[in-house]
Amino acid sequence: MKTKLTSLIFAILLSVNCLAQKLNTESTLAKAVEQSVKKVKPVLLIVSPPSITAPVTPLGAKVDFSSAFDDAEIIKRINENFIAYKTVMTDTSIRSILSKSATSTFPAYIFLRSNKEVFFKDFGNSKSQSRYILMLDNALKAWKEKSLSELEQEYAADKNDVQLLKKLIDTRKKIGINNNAELIEDYVQNLKIEDFNNYQTVLYILEAGPHIDGNAFKFAHTNRKLIDSIYKREPFAKRSAINNFMINNTMNDAIKAKNLQKAQSAANFTRGTWTNDYVRGQKSFDTQMMRYYLAVKDTTRYLQTAIYHYDNYYMRIGADSIKRMEANERKAMEKRGLPSILNQNIVSKEKMDSLMKAKGATSYTQSVISVGPTSTSYANELNNAAYKFYEIGTKNINHLSKAMIWSRRSIELNPISGYYDTLAHILYRLEFYEEAIKNQKLAIEKSKAENRDSKHLQEELKKMKDRKI
Repeated sequence: MKTKLTSLIFAILLSVNCLAQKLNTESTLAKAVEQSVKKVKPVLLIVSPPSITAPVTPLGAKVDFSSAFDDAEIIKRINENFIAYKTVMTDTSIRSILSKSATSTFPAYIFLRSNKEVFFKDFGNSKSQSRYILMLDNALKAWKEKSLSELEQEYAADKNDVQLLKKLIDTRKKIGINNNAELIEDYVQNLKIEDFNNYQTVLYILEAGPHIDGNAFKFAHTNRKLIDSIYKREPFAKRSAINNFMINNTMNDAIKAKNLQKAQSAANFTRGTWTNDYVRGQKSFDTQMMRYYLAVKDTTRYLQTAIYHYDNYYMRIGADSIKRMEANERKAMEKRGLPSILNQNIVSKEKMDSLMKAKGATSYTQSVISVGPTSTSYANELNNAAYKFYEIGTKNINHLSKAMIWSRRSIELNPISGYYDTLAHILYRLEFYEEAIKNQKLAIEKSKAENRDSKHLQEELKKMKDRKI
């Protein structure tokens, strides 16, 4: 009887201990790195989006934010094998890590060596415990492999080792570094003519994101039938990613070198991805060129291109027509069981987008939060364009008047706090001070109704009243 009672107590204590399992975390990244060196363990950087209110789906169900990542078994494995640092994506101490690893999807799980080098990463919420067990196991395997810096040093010492070069490219891709354009140029120099007729070889070159005006891109496209086959057979997500890697890598290089011709090559390729849809193709071309002009501070060309672009593609359609078009798009998404938007009050300047994964007919589980290009809705696009004109610092009345018209249209389409804030600042720049103050007050009212922190808006209002902006 005593033995059974002891076993029962032990079982209860074990159960309580499992329930009470707590994730051990360091207070700063610096302390996590310090412990990583001391205990010879990798760092697990857990990056979450800012806390948001759980939204309601089109079917009226609350979004479920729970995750198996919080299960006792997962926490136990993390405590045993990693030094954890939990933070949010706005943490300035991790900015360079997010940038170097091209992390823009959250929650993110980034695994670091003690020198802060990323060696593995994953993202997203899941209710599957096995999904996180696999993630942790794969991370430990990756930790035991050669580091990226070691591979780079070895390749620098022997640039004739093709297998080492391939290993270097593959390692970079695994941790989210998608700009391998220069390395793939070295890779193709070691290939034979017949290699460009091999499906997997050409696909590998394209996945490295070659520059559109480079030799790797040109060699890969020598067999047109093979290229057509790749773009027919590969999943849409992969094809889209390949194009984006090539466009971004080429444009980034053009910006770095201030090479207009290279930028135009990237923009022309972007236009071509829309095949027979000329309107969308031209819009994409303009967007890429505006990106270039802004980056190289060619303000004159940016303003000229932007005025034509937004007037031509966004202002020729009436507000009622736009609302009908977007309503139809939302209905189409709802029919596919997806929420059309996470939160109607998300401000475009925050560049946040939420993707939800359907679970049956009435519940959703938050999968990821993505940070990147803002929504393509007309309201967001017009608001962003208007604010960019203000941000540039132009005092040209014609340019500011354009921005004011675009801003008013964005409010007409979706009257949220961020859009009123944009309009208020443009009006202030135009020296319509009273109207600016009026719209800033509206921005504050809307912000409170949206359950947002209006402190910044109130500070801007005070500056407007004091004429100190």
